[in-house]
Amino acid sequence: MTPAPDNSAANGTPLAWVPWLQAGVTAMLLVLFVVMVGKTRQQSAAIRQLQEQVQGLENARALERTAGLEQQLRTTVERLQVVERNSARIDALSSANANLSQELRRLRGNQATEAAPSPLSDEPPLAPLPPLKPATPAN
Repeated sequence: MTPAPDNSAANGTPLAWVPWLQAGVTAMLLVLFVVMVGKTRQQSAAIRQLQEQVQGLENARALERTAGLEQQLRTTVERLQVVERNSARIDALSSANANLSQELRRLRGNQATEAAPSPLSDEPPLAPLPPLKPATPAN
């Protein structure tokens, strides 16, 4: 007859290798947990570093945009100052033109009332020019 297999597990008594199997599985799960925690920390550090780089790039772009807008603002202010100076010049010239026109009207009014010879010249007026001679064809 063949010997009967060891049925100690069936009898309620644990096998000798079961506690070792439980210890091995527990140790393997512990190592797996520690490795997962390490990988999670590495990924967190990598994600944090990438976020800082992205933030740095966004800040650099914002700074470039701000510098560009600041330059545009300076240019606009300079142009506005030129326009204001030109406007002031135009106002001054318009005022001077109005004063000169008023003075000219006043002087013309005085000339008409005096009916005196022109103060610009003491000589008599020039005689009219003779009529033009027709051109003779050259043969």
